[in-house]
Amino acid sequence: MAGGASGPALAGAVCGAGALGFLAAGYKTADAMAAEIAELRSLTDRPFGVNLFVPGESDPAVLAAELPGYRERLGGEARRLGEALGEVPPHGVDDDWAAKLSH
Repeated sequence: MAGGASGPALAGAVCGAGALGFLAAGYKTADAMAAEIAELRSLTDRPFGVNLFVPGESDPAVLAAELPGYRERLGGEARRLGEALGEVPPHGVDDDWAAKLSH
């Protein structure tokens, strides 16, 4: 959903198989998203979707109170798998929403 394997190649293959492929655009810049859309358009002439994160309102006090415990619970599982948790984005990040909609 947010990236990785959900890029132009996979979305193009899904479209080519007759289904509706989706391009993951969360956590990408608007320019990176536009480049991947152009690449996907070069791979297929079929319809496809683009998965965006819709910014929403959240209470900073609730995030400050709940997020550390959530990260701690995830941290044990991440360590068991040999992974590290990424940094928490600052409150209010809009994932370049307005710029993405302009493409």
